[in-house]
Amino acid sequence: MFRTWSISRKILLGILPLFLLFIALSVALNNRFQEQELMEQAQIAAHTYADIIKESLVSMMTTNLQVDEKFLERIGSIRQLDTLHILVNNLRLRPEVLDSTKGKQFARRHRTSEPHDEIEREVLKTGKPQFLRDGDHFRGVLPFNATEVCQECHAVPIGYALGATDLHISLSQISDAAQGNWRRSFIIFVGFAVVAIVFASVLVSRFVSRPVDALVKATAEISAGNLDYAIVREKSVGRHATQSDAYDELSFLSMKFDAMRESLKEKIRQLDEANVSLAERNVEVEHALARLKEAQDELLKSERLAATGHMTAQLSHEINNPIHNIQSLLESSLRKVDGVAHELISLALEEVTRMAKLTRQMLDFYRGSLVEFERSPVDMHDLLQHLIKENEHAFADHNISMRLMSEDNLPLVAGSRDKLKQVFLNLMINARDAMPQGGELSIIATRRNGCVQIQVADTGVGIPPEHLGKIFDAFFTTKKEVSGVGLGLSVSYGIVQQHKGAITVSSVVGAGTTFTIELPAQHDLYD
Repeated sequence: MFRTWSISRKILLGILPLFLLFIALSVALNNRFQEQELMEQAQIAAHTYADIIKESLVSMMTTNLQVDEKFLERIGSIRQLDTLHILVNNLRLRPEVLDSTKGKQFARRHRTSEPHDEIEREVLKTGKPQFLRDGDHFRGVLPFNATEVCQECHAVPIGYALGATDLHISLSQISDAAQGNWRRSFIIFVGFAVVAIVFASVLVSRFVSRPVDALVKATAEISAGNLDYAIVREKSVGRHATQSDAYDELSFLSMKFDAMRESLKEKIRQLDEANVSLAERNVEVEHALARLKEAQDELLKSERLAATGHMTAQLSHEINNPIHNIQSLLESSLRKVDGVAHELISLALEEVTRMAKLTRQMLDFYRGSLVEFERSPVDMHDLLQHLIKENEHAFADHNISMRLMSEDNLPLVAGSRDKLKQVFLNLMINARDAMPQGGELSIIATRRNGCVQIQVADTGVGIPPEHLGKIFDAFFTTKKEVSGVGLGLSVSYGIVQQHKGAITVSSVVGAGTTFTIELPAQHDLYD
């Protein structure tokens, strides 16, 4: 339980027993000192009374020749004196005094004033006073030692105890006064202790508890991530805190804590900036890698197209002449026969004609990638509009509707109108073949980042994701029920590349395919 107490409570718990011990010691010492003072006052009073009685007796004996008993009674009636007893020792009167009136008086008092106890006899014997404390009473037995005046009547040396006075002094009044003084002292000490404890509590709370609580709260705030929480807002914050700036060790600790917080905040800020910079560089690297991969893909595709074109050109050249010879022979034979032979030769001629067309396409593919063309301004809106007009009836026969959406004032494109027409015609034919049940073909032309962007979108069967990466490869085709050798998109890709443009494809199976072509505007093409 003690461990869970606050530091101020622990400090006060440690101070309180010290205060109580201090009060107890103070009261005990004060009581002891008052007791000593009480005894000293009683002794002084006894000496005073004894001296008065002695001087009075000596005066009366030397002047009046007798002792005034009423005077002694008045002395004994003093309120502080409980009893008063005059003792007489062996007076050793001189012979000339024995028969005198004074001598008779001395003899009479000697008979009535003999010592009663051992203390009185000891005092008369030694001539030294004795003091005793008995409850609220103080007893003092004080001798009357002889002086030169006494030697006129007594044959004794100076200092001889001719008599003594036995005083019983009441200490009740003095004790009551001492008790009152003790009570007042106790109240003062207790009041001082209470004030001291309250003052100590305030000091501990102000200079210990509050700074410690502030440190604890600051630690919790920083643990929660609030690095803007400051303990000290004095002038030393923001620069290196020094011992001279602090009021005490705790304030100096608070300053150092704030300095540590500011340093941690700055380190985290620098780390965040470094992380942001690193993230930006990572993004740049990713973009660079993506561009590099695209360039590598383009290079690989170009090399593949070039190799394929070269090979197809050689093959086409080698088989083109035999095919033409066969075609000529079949055409000549067809005119000379009829019936079943005519039908069979017609089928053979049809296949040979298809083979001749294929060889021409392969030669065109190869030659098109090598031949430079003359560039001229091309109005893409006009080109697309003419294409739709030329093919809308044929597409309508396949239940395909066509629409063109074009921005006004599209920039011109520098290139070959015929080659660009071939590109979009290939895309339109592919779209038609992808919609055997009919559908919609949309062509959208817009201005985008200094280019003319044309999208050719159909609502056909779509292209599977695994085929999208191969769609522009030569001889790759997904058409199974229509004729084709897979060169249309490859030729289109090459033409777009020659125009310093880009062609991409996106497709969703069952929803359709969109080809996007971007061609640089005429003023950008020659920059």
